[in-house]
Amino acid sequence: MRRVEEGLCRRAGNQDIYLRTSRRIAGVLRQWWRLAPGAVLAVATGVMPLGAQANPYTDSLLATVRMLAHAVPGELPSAVGYLSVVDDSTPESDAVGGAPKTRTFEVTPVFQVRFRAGWVMVDAGMSHEAAGKDGTFHQDNYDKAESALRRARLIVATHEHYDHVDGVINSPYFGDVASRTMLTEAQLHTLLGKAGRGSGGLDSARARHFIVVDYERALPIAPGVVLVRAPGHTPGSQIVYVKLASGRELMLIGDIVWHHAGLDMQFQKPDSTSRAMGEDRTMIGEEMAWLKNTVAPAGIAVVVSHDGTALQELVHRGVVSEGLDLSAP
Repeated sequence: MRRVEEGLCRRAGNQDIYLRTSRRIAGVLRQWWRLAPGAVLAVATGVMPLGAQANPYTDSLLATVRMLAHAVPGELPSAVGYLSVVDDSTPESDAVGGAPKTRTFEVTPVFQVRFRAGWVMVDAGMSHEAAGKDGTFHQDNYDKAESALRRARLIVATHEHYDHVDGVINSPYFGDVASRTMLTEAQLHTLLGKAGRGSGGLDSARARHFIVVDYERALPIAPGVVLVRAPGHTPGSQIVYVKLASGRELMLIGDIVWHHAGLDMQFQKPDSTSRAMGEDRTMIGEEMAWLKNTVAPAGIAVVVSHDGTALQELVHRGVVSEGLDLSAP
């Protein structure tokens, strides 16, 4: 498993950054998705409250997310592809509490939500420097991922750990990719408080290049694409829901679990690992129960970022494809 930054990071004030970038988002989305002005404003507010409740992960949340998939007018995406920049093999017991020590195949992927007229990237991978000696680094895949990031209409991150954002915050093409990267306030707070393992880091001056949003529970960002707030693994963790033109639905859940077996058995990461990383196990438990008992029975494919075997199975089923489609729109 990729070695992640442990613990929570101090919060850094960035209200001025948020106010400035939130004004940009309406124009950005209008240009990319050809929205009507009213529709853009609804998205640009960044707040879709679903009411206060002890556990927000309910049938009504899923219904709301599905409804919001049509909040941004336009053609739905045609496919979701992935490409791993680092492959590794670690004991399953490192990822799932109580699991056997059998070694499992793990990946560090970027995801591409492909539209007829472009694409949205989910997560950004990491450089060889950030990866260090862990696993097998694929320079050719990293180069392809950076090319996809440079040409993306929009880039979002499932969460703020370096193996998911280093490809943006320490990109050799930072000027190109940062201006099209949408971070949440929580993600930015973490990144400002503690830079990732790669070179450079993120300071307030570089942070001004990003689009920064905040939302209560769910936020539509493109036709068929909705962000769902899911803190627990990190303060800025979120799920990316995708509805394809075919009708197929997916949820890219980041690192809520590291292996799909954890979701099936409802076993979280080992206690010691969770404590070291500062996870909120109560929140993660609510999210895991929702994914297993509400989302999966609704026919939605749950995509776990680092489970290479589960991703290959989704490829065999035709749910996702391996590789990135960089053909001109």
